Amino acid sequence: MPELPDVERARKLLHERCVGRKITRVCAADDSIVFVGVGKADIEAQLLGRKVVGSGRRGKQFWLLLSGGLSLLMHFGMTGEVHIQGETLSHYRKIEVDVGETWPPQYTKLELEFNHMRVAYTDPRRLGRIRTFLGDASESPMVAKLGFDPVLDPPSPEDFARAVMRRKTPIKALLLNQEFSAGVGNWIADEVLFQSQIHPAHFANALSREQTDLILDQLKRVCVTAVEVNAESKLFPKTWLFHYRWAKGRSHTAQLPDGRNIEFVTVGGRTSAFVPDVQMLAPKTEDVPVDRSKRRRK
Repeated sequence: MPELPDVERARKLLHERCVGRKITRVCAADDSIVFVGVGKADIEAQLLGRKVVGSGRRGKQFWLLLSGGLSLLMHFGMTGEVHIQGETLSHYRKIEVDVGETWPPQYTKLELEFNHMRVAYTDPRRLGRIRTFLGDASESPMVAKLGFDPVLDPPSPEDFARAVMRRKTPIKALLLNQEFSAGVGNWIADEVLFQSQIHPAHFANALSREQTDLILDQLKRVCVTAVEVNAESKLFPKTWLFHYRWAKGRSHTAQLPDGRNIEFVTVGGRTSAFVPDVQMLAPKTEDVPVDRSKRRRK
């Protein structure tokens, strides 16, 4: 699933290419699942002729600000993506849409044309969402309910500690809660906890102040670092768990370069990668059985 760095990359791309340009043609798919509260004909009429005057993002929600006070809000879901005709995408996620020389790409849900430049929003699994909002997009229901953004407005260590320590839930599940920390997804949460040396099933209310300070520091560092390299995974620090966590279910055991094993546990309904040698579960916190069913020895 696209996480904060991917969404910021898309927002930045649209901002650079579209701000100051007028939408000269709109083609929307007839898809009542992806388009929320607006039909094909309505959204085409709403967008046509408007100029893009800005952009914004909070967590995994991002938007284009249009003339007349209209906002075009987008969420990628599991497989959403933005394409610019003639440009090649390059970042860590496997692209499920082969653009090639065909335009619009397969699975296009919304195509915008700005004279000779074309933009497409694609979504093979139809779990993304597109909606319009008249007014400040940050006040729309989908954005207003989100928690802090680790890049835009991280909380103070004191506020973060208070918010964490009153939650009786595994810390991994809390980090994934978009109403707590917007934009954090599975790999970011696992990376933060690995760098903090905290087990994903450790209960939030059992963490020390030192641990909450460390989690907040790593949360900001991981998100800012990934955003600064435009979500290009090859530029992520080589010490990150990210590079070695994807071997679950393959023919070999997931390991760090130094030989330490990476194991997997389900926390908050999500598969979590962790390194037991450094992420030990404290005796007084609830444990979760480690999923070794798909691990194979060399």
